[in-house]
Amino acid sequence: MAGDGEMELHVWKGDWNLPSVDPNCLAALAYCKFAGVPVCVKKTNNPWKSPSGELPVLIHGKVTETSINNIFGYLRKQNWGSDFDLTNKQSADVIAYTSLLEEKLLPALLHSWWIDGKTYVDVTRPWYAKAAPFPLNFFLPGQKQRQASDRVYTSKGIGENVLDTEIDAKIYKEAKECLNHLSYKLGDQDFFFGSSPSSLDALVFGFLAPILNAPLPGSQLTNHLRGCPNLCSLCTKIIQRFFPPSAEDIDTHKKEKQEEKKMSDASLDFPHKKRNMFLSAIFAAIAMVGYAFMSGLVQIEVVDEEKESSPSPAKPSEPSNFEFQPLFTEDDEQQEDS
Repeated sequence: MAGDGEMELHVWKGDWNLPSVDPNCLAALAYCKFAGVPVCVKKTNNPWKSPSGELPVLIHGKVTETSINNIFGYLRKQNWGSDFDLTNKQSADVIAYTSLLEEKLLPALLHSWWIDGKTYVDVTRPWYAKAAPFPLNFFLPGQKQRQASDRVYTSKGIGENVLDTEIDAKIYKEAKECLNHLSYKLGDQDFFFGSSPSSLDALVFGFLAPILNAPLPGSQLTNHLRGCPNLCSLCTKIIQRFFPPSAEDIDTHKKEKQEEKKMSDASLDFPHKKRNMFLSAIFAAIAMVGYAFMSGLVQIEVVDEEKESSPSPAKPSEPSNFEFQPLFTEDDEQQEDS
């Protein structure tokens, strides 16, 4: 192989049992695996390291390639490729289906990830905000959303203020037809051109794996893709054969699950804590009242309502100039002594 120095591939990190969540990064990773490229994968999560501001980035000596087509082309020139055994017709099919993916499937993929409001709020924005380094995480999701919006609406020649039915007709309808074409092309083969994977398999895997694995709420693409079992099987096969989980991945996944469980338990335990505090306050109040009765600090006086209601006898008024008169005088005592 020509070129000096170690070959590095900078990509977004993975999630949902995928080596990366980004379609182009997934395609580049799969192509390197298919061709046996001795590349060092760097999960940087930092597009600022790319001249184009996008990942993946392939760095080899003084050469830097950013777009997926340029990366594939450079690797082929270095005699690293998975298409050398294809016939001329098969090579032409690779070009045709690559164009079909970019024109028909990519707009719907971008729309479902970045423009669909629920997915953007619940999945996409939180994921990229957490994965990207500071301060990039503050504005990167919004930037990628605007880029996706420009790409989707410009490619289809429609404005942003369109009805859902128009989006479905112009974007998702074509994407579903693209999936049908891919499913028909694949048939019952292991890969698109037989028993060995090609660059087309890498591209299709990059596009479909996130649709299949990511938690996209109510996604039309996910539902339609699951109706194409051979395409789902292709994605699963590539993951199992070429991207088995490493010990580090298993450990990281386990820690993430533990953190998620802690947060979930904390959220579930909150109403119980509130209830327990309320019950504790009641028990404390009861205990204080019981102690007050037992110690005599508080007494209960039972009043007869009939006696209370009947008029009480009038008490004689005490004379104002009352003086205490002794029963015996000193003279009386002297007479008794004599």
